[in-house]
Amino acid sequence: DEEEGEEEEEDDEEEGDEGYFYGGEGKDSTKPKRRSAAAALADLAEKHRLRRRTLMQHSSLLELLELPSLMDACVRSSLYDDALSIAGFANTLERRHLMDNDSAKLQYQTQQMSQDVTHSAIKTNEKPQNRGDVVAGVVSEIRRREADLRRQLIHRLRGDVTMPQCLELVTALRRLNGVELERRGNTKTASGVNKTSAGGDPNDLEGVHAAMEMRLQVDFLEARDAWLESGITRVGSAAAAVSSLGEKHKLGRSGSAGGDSSGASAQAEQILDGIERYRTRCFEIVTQFLAIFRGSFAVTSSSSSNNDYSFSLLSMWTARRIQTFLTTLNSNIVTHVHDTATLRDALDAASFFASSMGRVGADFQSLLAPIFEPRLTEMVVGHWKDGLNAMMETLKTCRDAGVAAPLIGTETSSASDGADGTNPNDDVEMQSLRTPSPPRILLALPPLARFLNAYLTGLNELRRCLLPGAFPSIRAAQIKLVNDTKMVLQANERAVLTPGLRGEAAKLRGVASKMKLEFDSSVGSYMDNCLEVAFGSADYAMAAAEKVRKLEEQKAAALAAEQ
Repeated sequence: DEEEGEEEEEDDEEEGDEGYFYGGEGKDSTKPKRRSAAAALADLAEKHRLRRRTLMQHSSLLELLELPSLMDACVRSSLYDDALSIAGFANTLERRHLMDNDSAKLQYQTQQMSQDVTHSAIKTNEKPQNRGDVVAGVVSEIRRREADLRRQLIHRLRGDVTMPQCLELVTALRRLNGVELERRGNTKTASGVNKTSAGGDPNDLEGVHAAMEMRLQVDFLEARDAWLESGITRVGSAAAAVSSLGEKHKLGRSGSAGGDSSGASAQAEQILDGIERYRTRCFEIVTQFLAIFRGSFAVTSSSSSNNDYSFSLLSMWTARRIQTFLTTLNSNIVTHVHDTATLRDALDAASFFASSMGRVGADFQSLLAPIFEPRLTEMVVGHWKDGLNAMMETLKTCRDAGVAAPLIGTETSSASDGADGTNPNDDVEMQSLRTPSPPRILLALPPLARFLNAYLTGLNELRRCLLPGAFPSIRAAQIKLVNDTKMVLQANERAVLTPGLRGEAAKLRGVASKMKLEFDSSVGSYMDNCLEVAFGSADYAMAAAEKVRKLEEQKAAALAAEQ
């Protein structure tokens, strides 16, 4: 029994040893589990700590995320100072967070390149790469709002703004350029250029600043140019046509002449209004440009190159606007001005515009003469051509019909008249009154009298608007008119002398010969005298005629002495 008890105890000990062995192996297997649980717990604690810190900074983060919306509201409400302050704060955020994170990230990636490929693949998924994503997004949104702010400021310059408002807008654009320069400086500093080449960066930024200032001037002139174009009243527009049509419809019962005169007056008023509006706006733009940009270059630039660029830019813009004005004025005058009264008013308005621009060094009065002088000549010559065409039509009609009654009038003459129907006191009268009286013999020749009336009507246009530069062309036109009239009268005389002329052939031939003779003897010289009186040079003409007369008398005396 004792032996059996000892064996049972040995068996129990073996079983206990085995149980202890298996129990020890189970405890060793729980150690990795305990370590993973501890790491998970530490990770959760770290995340909880981060969340608590984030919750403590909730108000600050909310303000940061609301910066783009706040800047957008400032831009929409025209609070430009506040919007520019937010843009400057975006540069501060970029310099404090994004620039440092980029350098840290670059250093971090450099260290990882020396390690194993598997370890580098694991490490690249850590937090430093995504550390500034929120700030970068906020800064990017603010940059987009800066572009919107610039567009709105330039759009405001396209409207009717006063000098203080214009100065405020340009100041805001300059501050926006300053924000851009600050960002460029931050970028260069973060890239490591500031230490090794510190002497080159200021010059580079100065060049960028000069380019931005030049671009600002170009944007300013383009915007103000759009405002200038929007305010110009264009002749022949739909509104002017409707207005003219309404006037003609209202006065339709009074006849077509009244409607035409009202339409012409409306167009004349439109031309004058366009010139005045162009003058005020153009002069205002030049004044604003000089007041805003002229003083800045003398302070910010060490040389006068930028100043020269600004004045060259203004000079090119002014020359282009003046050329556009002259082209438009020329087309409007040729198309819509048909009397010298309107031409004189337009000339006065354009001359005042040119003299006003002379205060800023852009006087263009010398460019007005090539526009107004040809138009004045066309108006005068137009009356002359109408008179000549009417006489030609009358002669042709009477010749074809064989009727001489319309060509013959009642001749009235006094004892004081000469043999040719002229008054011998015409020279004294012309010298005293400067208005020579027409030959009374023309009352017996109605076609020639009507032609002379048309000629005097053309000269009367010069009493409203007299331009000395048009004298040579008018003189040449008068010489051509006299020659054409002589040719018409000669052709009429040859036509009535043709055999087989029906009707009152004898009377037609007598009238044709008489008209030709009267024109050669009295009408031609009378036309010359009237032209000199209209030009205001009657005294010079009389002196020249007196010289010619004395020369002829001397020649006649010399011939008589020889005989």
